[in-house]
Amino acid sequence: MENFRTFVALPVKVGSRFLKARAELIDSLKGERISWVDRSRFHVTLRFLGDTEERDVEAIGNSLREHVKLPPVTKLKFDRVGSFGPRKRPRVVWVGFEESSLFHNLKIDVDSALERVGIPPEEQPFRAHLTLGRVRSMRELQEFYQIIEKMKDNFKEELSVESLVFYRSELKSDGPVYTPLTKLGFSSQTPSPGSPFR
Repeated sequence: MENFRTFVALPVKVGSRFLKARAELIDSLKGERISWVDRSRFHVTLRFLGDTEERDVEAIGNSLREHVKLPPVTKLKFDRVGSFGPRKRPRVVWVGFEESSLFHNLKIDVDSALERVGIPPEEQPFRAHLTLGRVRSMRELQEFYQIIEKMKDNFKEELSVESLVFYRSELKSDGPVYTPLTKLGFSSQTPSPGSPFR
């Protein structure tokens, strides 16, 4: 039986200010080896599962449908741009969020739903973020951090979060291909920006 590489995430829609800042950041760091995430693949990962047996896909989808409390369509705001990894070897360029309760509440529900089908919670801490790029190597480390600091507030823009998706990820030569296995849409009632849904 085939294994799928899977994860649970929230697709993210971004606007013109965000895309302009992204283009400026990419241009500023064009001398570095960074694999930039295509805008069509923007998402906030709630849980990376990795290899998942095909026979378990339906059970996972059903458990997510049954046990994840879906909020209304939510408007949030991006916060600062930053990086993950050791100071001397950054690995990921990312953008955070001003309000994170939506992500943390959904994370709790997703972990609970997965545990019901025999997938234990992960031990590492969770920090909601949108990955902009993955650093392959860095030549000018000081300049990298100077650029990140200079542009730290350029990505602050409202975004819309409308669904939770259980994805299959297939690694291709021109980047990963994400195929929805289960998609759960938020309700149409929109709360005020930053408001928790429980």
